Amino acid sequence: MNALPAEALALQARIESMLAQAETLLAQGGSDEAAFALRETERRYLPDTIRAYEDIPPARRDAPAAEMLVEQLRLLERATAQRLAVLAESAQTALQANGAFLAERFGPIEALPQTPPVDFVDPDTAPPTVLVRRLLERLEAESGSQPIAILERAAVRLAAAFPAIATVRRGGLLGRGPVEEIALDVPRLTDLLRYSLVRTRQAGVEATVTRYLRGIRNKTVTVDVGEWTRGLIADLAAYVERERGARETLSRLFRENR
Repeated sequence: MNALPAEALALQARIESMLAQAETLLAQGGSDEAAFALRETERRYLPDTIRAYEDIPPARRDAPAAEMLVEQLRLLERATAQRLAVLAESAQTALQANGAFLAERFGPIEALPQTPPVDFVDPDTAPPTVLVRRLLERLEAESGSQPIAILERAAVRLAAAFPAIATVRRGGLLGRGPVEEIALDVPRLTDLLRYSLVRTRQAGVEATVTRYLRGIRNKTVTVDVGEWTRGLIADLAAYVERERGARETLSRLFRENR
């Protein structure tokens, strides 16, 4: 009994959607008529129109009352759309003016030197953490979301980047089959961590970290791949920072795969 007519509900939703679009523009301030009208539509005009209809006793909310509500909402809808268009045009004009100012201040874009791509990394100057993270990001991008594909690609990428600490175990005849495990034995200052990805019987991948203290296996924990990756990035970066040979190998791979 208290619900608005269906057409009125649709009109209310469209008006509210336009007001939501106007929020960013209104936040920039301005006291022109369009901005004022939009603020007042949200604050007063729309809620007052709905309230005027809801104040009618349910038994008296007949077809003529519903039609009056719809007509008033149609008026608000068109007025809101018109004011929103004016506000958007003002913002576009401001953007064009800003572009003209920048061109005057710095000169035409054709006269300025090209910048490197967003994903460009200089392997000779980038911090080890950046190099290791970018290597793993490439691995993920090449593999997609399939766990076995990640395992196979990790065996190729990580073994090439860290040959001194990486071990790949394959199944099949003479070890020429699919990858069963990729492990990296990352030395730290006081211990060694073995980061492993292992193929499971269910065609999935299990991530584990094993700690070795003075060459003795201490503890193995199973973690999710996200946690495994975060820990590997931190420990590999520290390893690359300490080991000049590891840094040179990683930098060479980045130069070859630009």
